[in-house]
This record gives sequence, structure tokens and C-alpha cells, in this order.
Amino acid sequence: MKLTDVLLIGVDGGATEVKAHAVACDNLEKPSSFELRPESASRVYARVAEFNPLPVAEQLAQRDAGDVRLSENEVARGHLWVEAAVQAIVEVAQACDARRVLAGVGMPGLKTPDGRGISVINNGPRIPDYLEALERGLAAAGIELAAPVAELGSDADYCGLGEQYASEGLFRDVENAYYVGGGTGLADALKLRGRLVSFDQAASWIQKSWQIPSALGPTFEKLISAKSLNRVYADLCGGTVARRHEAANESEPEARARADGGVTRETLACASGSESITTQYPEVAATAGQPIAVAWMDTAALVLAELIFERLWTIKNGRTDAPHRGEAYEKLVPEHEYRGLPLDRVVIGQRVGQIYGDADYYAVFRDKLDGCLAALIGTSNDAEMAEAYLSRSAGPPSPARLKSGLIQPSKLRAAPALGAAVAAVRTLLLSHIN
Repeated sequence: MKLTDVLLIGVDGGATEVKAHAVACDNLEKPSSFELRPESASRVYARVAEFNPLPVAEQLAQRDAGDVRLSENEVARGHLWVEAAVQAIVEVAQACDARRVLAGVGMPGLKTPDGRGISVINNGPRIPDYLEALERGLAAAGIELAAPVAELGSDADYCGLGEQYASEGLFRDVENAYYVGGGTGLADALKLRGRLVSFDQAASWIQKSWQIPSALGPTFEKLISAKSLNRVYADLCGGTVARRHEAANESEPEARARADGGVTRETLACASGSESITTQYPEVAATAGQPIAVAWMDTAALVLAELIFERLWTIKNGRTDAPHRGEAYEKLVPEHEYRGLPLDRVVIGQRVGQIYGDADYYAVFRDKLDGCLAALIGTSNDAEMAEAYLSRSAGPPSPARLKSGLIQPSKLRAAPALGAAVAAVRTLLLSHIN
């Protein structure tokens, strides 16, 4: 098997744009470590103004009845999604002067039975023939695939793979960990007893973040994804704040502006009495003392702490009795094979992870999140959880604090793309073994 002339590419498809990254692997035939190369490309999907996704319940009903009906506008929107991915892959291949490519692709949504298409999706078109159309487009562009793309992976699962196999991954050195990534939506990944556990495989005892109602009513995804942080803040300000890039996945210049501690230069004012804070970023406005932003970041920290606590509790004790979480949650099986496990680490990734890890926002987000989670654990009446996750300072009684290092922001700039590349290599190697 000659792999020396193959360019490895990981593709991370979101609800509003797709990103392709060249990936370096230490040894494609015996891989142990992966890293991003500098070459990357992204495409924001062109819009079809008349397209609106069907409600998920209706999509599920059509799928279960074997009667999937795509409108012309949905087909057109799907074509634009695939074409954007083709263009991004081709641009990366051209930048690397490569014609032979091994690609892995992650996309949101529930997949078709053969794993090569999207059958149900929250914020986009259903595309049952996604990979067939992608491969056809790449061939027309002169790109040779070293192997067919075996399946359209879960962007959430690929976050876990990225954290496990990337040289900076935060799953590598622990046995038990939970990952939550906040971008357009929320992505969940688990590593338990030393192996990655897909949420699809564990569906009988744990739900994904986009499925679970928070104590405030909406699902966690509708409150604390990066997109939702911005949307709710804009709504609270009466629409006077410009919303960040709709997907909360800014272009590279925007991402660099955030890394530099700034915001995009296109800002609008959010009135605060006689004051005006010119930013559409709630975390930035909160550091400047804007009352609405401060209150919203406090709330977001509490909601994310609630989600993390739910994960810690469910893994150790099985799902709790919580009528507000809905009938589907109540149907989860309390017993599962991982009961009793404490986690070594919680990883927060993507945009929300960047906010959590940015020292400029410690006071308005990280410290609040840590304090809320410590309080939830401390009042849970579970001494084993308190022992595993909390520490108390010596001297006079003081509030319990999280143990140092329990929550860590992801170091990976593109965990899903890295995971997609890892999956492609693993699939190729397995096909040659079999």
C-alpha cells in the first residue's frame, strides 16, 4: 500500500459553512499522531431564500415511513452544500500541489443507513446522496481519491477522535473524559475506560445536548452554543446588536481578531442607559460592564454548568428523575456499563472553549461556570462526586471549588476536521487488513 503520495484532508461541515484542512500524520501506515498543516479552505454556503428545513419531527416521520420527500428548494440547497465542500477540498489540494487525496468528512445530522448521506438535520437540507455527489464533483475537478469516503461521520464523534489522536488532544492522557464543543450547535463526545464511546452507541442511557431541555426550558443547544450565545444576547438587546457570523464559525480574519482580543470591526451599539458598548460579542460587552451582557453571560455559565453536571451525574449514577427534561429523557435506562465512573477531565471546545480559555473573560464566564458547577456538585448529596471533583482550601470554611484541571479548554483549532482525517486513515487501514 503506497501512501507516500497521498494528501490527507479532513472536512468539517457545519450548518452555514464547510472547512477543509490538510492534515499531517506521523505514519499513514502505522498512525499514532495527527496535526493540522497550514493549508485550509472554507466556503460559506450560498443560500436558497425559499428553503426552510422541515421540523425535525416531520423529517423523522418521513424517514421512519420510508417516504422521504425533498422539495426542489431542499435539493437546490443540498447541491450548494456539496459544491461548497468540493471547492474547499480542491482549494486545499491545489495549495498542496496534490492530485491524490484521502479524505474524511464529518457533517451534522442523522445519517442514511449506508452512512453516505444525511437523512435528518436540524439546520439544513437533507442530502441522502451526499458522498456520491461529493465524489462525483471531485472527479470532475480532477481530484483522485485514494479510497472512497467510507461514511459521512458525525462531527461530534470526530471531535472525540481529534482530541484522542491529535498531538495536542486532551483525550490522549486520560481514561475517562467528556467533550462539549460549542459552535453552530453543541457537539458531544465521550471517552470511557480508555475508549471512545459514541453517543449513538450509548443512546439507551444518555442523550445528546441538542435533545435535552435545560431547566430554563429550551434545549442546551438553543441556549449555550456559540451561535445561541450571540442570538439570545441580540434578542435581549432588542435587536440593536449585530449578530456575530450566523454559524458562530467566523472566517480566519475574524478568528484572528478574536485571538487578538478584539472583535470584528463591523460593530453596532447596544444601549445601556446613557452608555453605549459597541460590540456584538456578549462576552466582550460583559467585560466592559454592559448589564445585559453581564446577566446573560452569568446565565450561560449556569446553563453550561448544568449540562456538565448532568453528564457527571449520568455517567456515575445513571440518568436522574427530571420531569422537566421530557418523556424521551425519562425513557433512558438508568443502568449502564459505565456506572460508578468519575471523569478525569471535561473538555470545552470550539468557540465556547475559546471563550472559557481566554483570560480576558475569566471573570465573566470561566469563574462563574466553575463556581456554579462546584455548587451543583456540592449540593447533590453525593459524597463520592464531591470527593472526586471538589477541593477545599485550608483554614476557615469556604465554598468548595473545582479541582484544578477538571475543566480544560480544547487546544485544537479544528477538532472535527482532525477527527475526520483520523477516521479516513483508520477506515483505509481496516479495508486493507480485511
